[in-house]
Amino acid sequence: MFTEKNIPRLIILTPILTVILVAVFNIYFFVKNQNDYFEEESIRVEDEYLKKQKNILKKEVEYVINYIEYHVKKNTKLSQEELKDEVLRYIETIRYEKHGYIWIHDTSYYLRAHPFRQKSLNTYDIDLKDAIGSFIIKEFVDKTLKNPNGVFIDYYWQKPKEIHFSKKLGFFKLYKKYNWVIGAGLYIDDIQKSIFENKKLLEERINKYIRIVVVVSFFVMLIIGLISFVMSKKITEVFRKYKENVKKKELLLEDMNKNLENKVKVAIVEAKKKDRAMLHQSRLARMGTMLSMIAHQWRQPLSEVAGILMELETASKFKKADDAMIQESVKESNRLIQFMSYTIDDFRNFFKPDKKKVYFYIEDSCFEAKSLITASVKSNNIKLNTNIKCNYEIYGYKGEFAQVLLNLMSNAKDILIQRQIKNPRIDLEVDYIDGYAIVTVTDNANGVEEEYLEQIFEPYFTTKSSSNGTGLGLYMSKMIIERIWVEN
Repeated sequence: MFTEKNIPRLIILTPILTVILVAVFNIYFFVKNQNDYFEEESIRVEDEYLKKQKNILKKEVEYVINYIEYHVKKNTKLSQEELKDEVLRYIETIRYEKHGYIWIHDTSYYLRAHPFRQKSLNTYDIDLKDAIGSFIIKEFVDKTLKNPNGVFIDYYWQKPKEIHFSKKLGFFKLYKKYNWVIGAGLYIDDIQKSIFENKKLLEERINKYIRIVVVVSFFVMLIIGLISFVMSKKITEVFRKYKENVKKKELLLEDMNKNLENKVKVAIVEAKKKDRAMLHQSRLARMGTMLSMIAHQWRQPLSEVAGILMELETASKFKKADDAMIQESVKESNRLIQFMSYTIDDFRNFFKPDKKKVYFYIEDSCFEAKSLITASVKSNNIKLNTNIKCNYEIYGYKGEFAQVLLNLMSNAKDILIQRQIKNPRIDLEVDYIDGYAIVTVTDNANGVEEEYLEQIFEPYFTTKSSSNGTGLGLYMSKMIIERIWVEN
């Protein structure tokens, strides 16, 4: 138990136990890491060795084919059949590795060369089966015809001068001139034996490293334990002196504690008052922020409505206002007013955590935002291009996403007007790159000044005059995108 009498003992034992635990955990994780490394390295060694054996089979078959080609080109004395017989008899003498040899069948399934099946030479071999009942000669020839440049096949066959069957890996390639299927093979148990020997050497090397690390760790643990013991003794002495000083001050503290309860009660009351005041200020600040954002978002739609009304007024003065124009203006105004209504709803619900997300197509939000700014950019002779390369369906807040696009295009429009760019242009593009839908809004206004790059997303920061901007558009857009990203 933790009592005053046990504290000195705990001070001495805690560092020592901590060192021991740390050392044990380090040794455990090191051993585990080395075992994992051994498993990974064993797989790599096995794969490399098997790949090496496959290369041996390929080289042996290529050697035989090169040998045949050489004798075919140099032959001037022997007939075709005599040449074939001489080549076949030589091939039967070839050996490699421990039990490796070469054999040949023709594409009609006849055995032409085999060092250990001399009695079956020139016989129809299609019915020959291996230990598991597969028609292996048919499989050799058929698969080689489909893969004339070489194919690996697993099957079961006897080792030379042995009774029992072993799994064997064979490589077969077609020599088209004579329609020969040339085969070479290695027994899997021979390969696995070599792999086992290599893995055993690797295991011994890793175990040696583990033993060294364990011995060093225990040695370091012993040294640190001794140092901790000495330091703990000194700490115990300091603690004893400190305890004596504490006892001297206990009497003074008793007097202070008598008045402390009343002071705490008064402080709690004052703290509650401050908390209520801060909460009220926080609500007012949030309301002000929301109102500023709504005003910022409404400015553009209101300008659009004013433009439509001015256009109607002008057309009316010149007697050019017909029913179609009036209907179109009313329709466009209603859409802008509806967007303003949606904006209020979006801002009202923005801070609510239970706002639902939906699946929607990016193109829909793009054209929704574009429809709200089209009249404004046209009135300023700005060309608005849209390039939807991929109409990707996403999961999020459709209305807020449209507001982000509108903010970006509105900012692009404002800077084009402010800098009086010739042939102003805004490009809205949707693409699909590396599994992500990429939405890009660009303009030809020559970008943001480098000195403002770190500030453009801060609230209330703007490069416009106070009458043209509040500095909340990009800040709000950043909040929306980051919120969607975190929730996904």
